[in-house]
Amino acid sequence: MMKFSTRARYGLRLMVELARELRKEKLVHLGKIAKITGVSENYLAQLAMSLKNDGLLIGVSGKKGGYYLSRPASDIKISEIVKAVAGPICLTDCVNNPDICLNSSFCEARMIWVIMSGSMVEILDKYSLEDLIDKKRLAGVVENHSHLPLLFPDKIMAQVAEDRFDGCPVQDKDSGGI
Repeated sequence: MMKFSTRARYGLRLMVELARELRKEKLVHLGKIAKITGVSENYLAQLAMSLKNDGLLIGVSGKKGGYYLSRPASDIKISEIVKAVAGPICLTDCVNNPDICLNSSFCEARMIWVIMSGSMVEILDKYSLEDLIDKKRLAGVVENHSHLPLLFPDKIMAQVAEDRFDGCPVQDKDSGGI
């Protein structure tokens, strides 16, 4: 299974919750984000440092310190967040560094990895942090992608619950079961 790293997933989660909390407060302490997300404050601090180094966050030191976004949430692309915490977005190392593979100039598989990596970047560039925290914008994103059944976890979990047996199935004595 291909998947984004924990750093990418938690980095995006951090930014979503931070942006959401900044609608109520001027600064947000990572302890508050840790309580909301269940991610340790130490791990969030590592992610925040990467986000700060890439110019997405501004940190304020001191007892009443915290973080705020360096620019409006509508100007921060999801791709920027992922790149800041996890590095370049690519499926294989040869996508961004063709010189590491002797076959890169004629490898058909690399062509597919480049196309897929490019498509991922295009999608992550298409959406901003604001798209994830504003209910109307988020509804529009969901509507545009409603053809994707995995977008609706509640429906999937409800179907799984319907298909699941309650308790332990007991076999009839006469059927040869234990």
